[in-house]
Amino acid sequence: MNELDLIDAFLSPFGLTRDARGRGAGVLSGPGDDCAVVRPSRGRQLVLKVDEVVEDVHFQPRWFEPEDVGHKALAAALSDLAAAGARPRWFLCALGVRRDADPVRVAREMARGMANLARRYRCALVGGNVTRAPAWSISVTAIGEAERARGRRGARPGDKLVVAGELGRAALGLRLLQGNAENDGSATWRGRRQPTRLSREETAAIRAQLRPEPLLAAGLAAGKIAVAAVDVSDGFLRDLGHLCDASRCGSEVELSDLPMDAAVRDSGVELALGGGEDYALLFAARPRDAERLVSAIRRTKTAARVVGRFVKTRGIRLLQNGAPQPLPPNLGWDHLA
Repeated sequence: MNELDLIDAFLSPFGLTRDARGRGAGVLSGPGDDCAVVRPSRGRQLVLKVDEVVEDVHFQPRWFEPEDVGHKALAAALSDLAAAGARPRWFLCALGVRRDADPVRVAREMARGMANLARRYRCALVGGNVTRAPAWSISVTAIGEAERARGRRGARPGDKLVVAGELGRAALGLRLLQGNAENDGSATWRGRRQPTRLSREETAAIRAQLRPEPLLAAGLAAGKIAVAAVDVSDGFLRDLGHLCDASRCGSEVELSDLPMDAAVRDSGVELALGGGEDYALLFAARPRDAERLVSAIRRTKTAARVVGRFVKTRGIRLLQNGAPQPLPPNLGWDHLA
């Protein structure tokens, strides 16, 4: 494997070369230098997020094509910018390369998945790194701009909990892929074969797992109406817990109001509560502003609804038509489990 050939293959889907110097708005120096140099917009805060996907932890080649992995790696980082209310501008990418039958091809296809998503959101690759590794991995540092970035702090008792997007689809998609006997095999890039005879909802669930969409338009539309936010990457309950802990309060959630399609409901509400990787957005809004927030998000053609409220007592309380329900044993993804 030649390192420079692999780097050239990775850069080519972005229309870049190793001697690129100022490609893209605000980019003073890009790939080819030891450091990227960018010029932020006047009066804007820089918002930075690093995320990583690792083979056999976040994806398996028997189910994911390289393009899927590249797309998902960038989408995960952009979803955090969406929660912060930041517009993506640039990103850096570090690639871990395992010995493979054709690592240059795999790297090029991963880059193609990232490049297609980056073009849609006008987010420029400005640098990165490549190294040999025991497994494939992609680490993305996304950089965005916001007038005033949102964080997890800011919710207070009485505020409404608003969900943008849908819950449980990605977890259902993973279950369908795992249950497909045709996808058994060694961890090689051999071409994915999806289960047959799928319903429309099941097909959408597999796509939600392989090619998640960051809700950037919804995050920007929430603007100053939302007072706190987090994206749903680790699971609805886990990430809601992060939001509550940072804001030093608790929450009540009405299960009947959670946004789930029919296939997810038929498979069990636990998928929506703890499945993770939905990249939906959770917002806190003052009671008087909740419906205005829902309307602003829906204008971006993103589903949104009020699903609960924040309370003084710490912890999360689940309700079914007002009646208390137990928390499920799985609250979401544990990164070190």
